[in-house]
Amino acid sequence: MSLGQRAVRGTVIVLASSYTNMAVGFLTTILLTRLLSPDDFGLMALATFFFSLLDLRNKMGLDFAFVHRQPTTDELVATHLGLQCALSLGTVVLVLAASPLLVMAGYSPRLPWIMATLAGIGLIEAAGTTPRLVLEKELAFARSTVVITGSLIAANALAVFLAWRGAGLVSLLVQSGANILFSTLGLWYMSRLRLRRAFRRQLAGWMLRFGLAVAVGSVAAVVLLQYDYFLVGTFVGATALGYYERAYKIAVWPTGLVTHVVSRTAFPTYAKVQDDRGRLSQAFNMTLWLITMAALPIAMAMFVTAPDFVRVLFGERWLPSAQLLRLLVAVAMLRPLLDDTGALFNAVGQPRRISTVLVVQAVTLVLLGTPMTWRWGVMGTAVAVGIAFLAGIILDYWYVRQVVGLSLTQAFGVPALGLAAGLFVWWGGRQFLGTAGWPPLARLIVEGGMSLAAFYVVAGMLQRELIRERLRLVWSLLWGRTAKGL
Repeated sequence: MSLGQRAVRGTVIVLASSYTNMAVGFLTTILLTRLLSPDDFGLMALATFFFSLLDLRNKMGLDFAFVHRQPTTDELVATHLGLQCALSLGTVVLVLAASPLLVMAGYSPRLPWIMATLAGIGLIEAAGTTPRLVLEKELAFARSTVVITGSLIAANALAVFLAWRGAGLVSLLVQSGANILFSTLGLWYMSRLRLRRAFRRQLAGWMLRFGLAVAVGSVAAVVLLQYDYFLVGTFVGATALGYYERAYKIAVWPTGLVTHVVSRTAFPTYAKVQDDRGRLSQAFNMTLWLITMAALPIAMAMFVTAPDFVRVLFGERWLPSAQLLRLLVAVAMLRPLLDDTGALFNAVGQPRRISTVLVVQAVTLVLLGTPMTWRWGVMGTAVAVGIAFLAGIILDYWYVRQVVGLSLTQAFGVPALGLAAGLFVWWGGRQFLGTAGWPPLARLIVEGGMSLAAFYVVAGMLQRELIRERLRLVWSLLWGRTAKGL
């Protein structure tokens, strides 16, 4: 089976799993949101920010070093696993040392034990990362996805049961911990790894040096993706953070599906063809096209239906999240584009470019987000996050054009026209059909459906031949037929 066939079939497997995961997550979020309070979600979000700031393992880029280095050997496996566990233990020490300081600073006394629990979960996750990477590095997604999906279903069911029984915040911790525990056990079974005493200091040094280039970007990523939680939780309060966190959680649903596929299939695929600019360009352009054709229109539909979406699914008490959702879903549309370029730069051994982009975004957020939150509260935070992401996109794609062949007009022109058409149809429906006066559920279905239809009609008219060509390529690779390129 060719690399292209394996990549496409792997993408289809991950896509099917992701749809399942998305459906499970969607249902779980609805149930947990109805069962728990904004304070529960706000406190969990704040603890997650501080834990992420102290987490050593996820900042060192060891996973990227593992996938980048070819081939996979016993030495590489043992060294990666040893480093993962050592860094996780270091994180536990940092969390225990920092917890009293946070209480002295005026944060909730519940924060330390939540962070300690997250650190313990991180130890279990460290043990399961190596077997997952072994499977996915060789594009063996069928075995890894069944474990990940099964673990998610079991953990979410347990969390909902505990929330229903009145466990409150504990149900969120159990949700995370059970998911990691089940998946770690399953991945070790599926990978059939046999540990050997093959840890190599020299290899460990190389992995850490590779990771240092990623580490700066990882710290910046924590700031970019979670500093807003810190701002809202510190300056506005836990309840406001609960509304904000739920809005952000909903906002990433449409793009999260695509991001999940990109992060698990694009990176190993790019790594396999990193020395062939032609094939690398083809793989990148195909992935970018899938992102713009799948994630952007769904996010747009979420934007136009945000108030009704919140009202129908979560109830009236969560309506303060609706306007935040509109702002954050616009930001979330940019997330898969950044994830795709991150996979590209790591695959070709240029992680410093990711770090540069993330630092620019993080600095932008800190400089703008802090005064804007102080002045305008949660809405100011959301706007600052959007500006930071936009700054990153501009710099990111300037770098991308130095690595692969890419036409920005062809890549983004048609999707932009499709989004404009979708928003115009939504506005027209309100003006001429009077949908603003309809019941919320009917308005949600009709306005969302009209905006999606408008996007795809415009895209189909302007990219008819390109769509046919790429669908034929995917079909040929999926069913094992000969295809040029990949």
